[in-house]
Amino acid sequence: MLLRLVFQDRRKNGCLDLGAVEMALRSALHKAGATSLSKLLQLDPPAPDERKRECRCGQTARYRELRSRRILSVLGEVEITRPWFLCSGCGKGQAPFDTELDVEHKDLSPGVRRMLAMVGSEAPFDHGRRQIELLAGLAITTKAVERTAESIGEDLVRREQAEIDRAVQLDLPVVIGPPVPILYIEMDGTGIPVVKKETLGRAGKIDGQPAHTREVKLGCVFTQTTSDKEGYPIRDPDSTTFTGAIEIAEEFGKRIYLEA
Repeated sequence: MLLRLVFQDRRKNGCLDLGAVEMALRSALHKAGATSLSKLLQLDPPAPDERKRECRCGQTARYRELRSRRILSVLGEVEITRPWFLCSGCGKGQAPFDTELDVEHKDLSPGVRRMLAMVGSEAPFDHGRRQIELLAGLAITTKAVERTAESIGEDLVRREQAEIDRAVQLDLPVVIGPPVPILYIEMDGTGIPVVKKETLGRAGKIDGQPAHTREVKLGCVFTQTTSDKEGYPIRDPDSTTFTGAIEIAEEFGKRIYLEA
């Protein structure tokens, strides 16, 4: 039907707007894909022997009904219908299928969150929103880009801190391969202006004055195994890794230690 209308318009106007046709076809395919995905995400009531689940509080949650909700996927809005359980102990409900899909307490699918994290880390949030709308055909708010990027960033920070804590306790990965003969570790830092809430309780450079900046550190680690004809060291290709954070020198020392 869409293609018929396109060629009717071409005969009428004498030309074909390829850009408009591309966008219209993409929209139609996304809509069809979203419909198919919604059908895939419709679950039946659980079997009689699967109507009890252990709740996080230690009590038993029992099946109550099928409940539906909508999320935004890379194909557009889709509907999920899944079993919903209620705990008589703590009174909290749960939908195990949401956890399986990684959409528990989230309105965006993993694919959409991945895209938002990418654009949110590369450009201002509103610019990222416009990119998503143009490239993926998804209507996203600027706030959604901001919240998604920050949420994933916070999760990465927690994981990095856990790795740093293990490294400080010398719980390091097992080294596989020959030892590194020469390892270079470089770092530098400076102060960057931040909003007032980021400097609460921090002393400034002048006694009695509040801080107006935070310390930001950047470090890199790389190896060297060869030298040029004049004896100058040559950095090994693709051996450089980077790490950085807004933190004091003592904390960053642990971070660059883990990187090394």
